[in-house]
Amino acid sequence: MNKVEKVLIGVFGLGILIFLAYCITEGITGFGLAHGFEKGYCSEFGVILVVSCLGLFAVLVSHAMRNRKNKGKKAITNADRIWFRLSFVPFLLMLLYGVYSAFFGIDFLWSRSYGLDAFLIAVLFGGIALVVVPVLPLCIVWQVIYLIRRRKVKKAETAALQ
Repeated sequence: MNKVEKVLIGVFGLGILIFLAYCITEGITGFGLAHGFEKGYCSEFGVILVVSCLGLFAVLVSHAMRNRKNKGKKAITNADRIWFRLSFVPFLLMLLYGVYSAFFGIDFLWSRSYGLDAFLIAVLFGGIALVVVPVLPLCIVWQVIYLIRRRKVKKAETAALQ
C-alpha cells in the first residue's frame, strides 16, 4: 500500500470511529445506545459513516486490483467481469418491480396507483430502500472502479501494440 492509500484508510477509519463514538455518547447521555444506531443514516454522523464506508470500499478494491496487476496477473479477471454484470441486477429488479406495479398497481398513502404513476412510485421507493441498505451505492462504486480499471488496461494494451 502506498502512503496515499494508508492516509485514506486512516481518514475513512476515523469517520467510522466518529460514528461509533457518537452512538456511544448517545448511550452515555441517557438516550440509550440503540438511539444512536437507530437514527442510522438520517443524522449527520450517519452521512459520515456512509461516505467513510464507501471510500474504504473503493480504496481496498482499487488496491486489490493494482496489487493483482503488479504480481503479473491479469488486471481484470473473469470474476471481475461477472461481478460487474451482477452489479446491474438491483437496478434491473427495481425496473421490473416498477413495470409490475404499473400493471397491477401499488398502494401509496390512501390510494392505489396504476400506470406511469405506479411505475415512478415503485422505482422511487425501491431506490430508497436499496440506498438505505447500501446496495446501490456499493454497486455504483464497483461499476466506476471497474470502468476506470478497464479503460486503463485498454489504454495500456493499445500502447503496447504500437
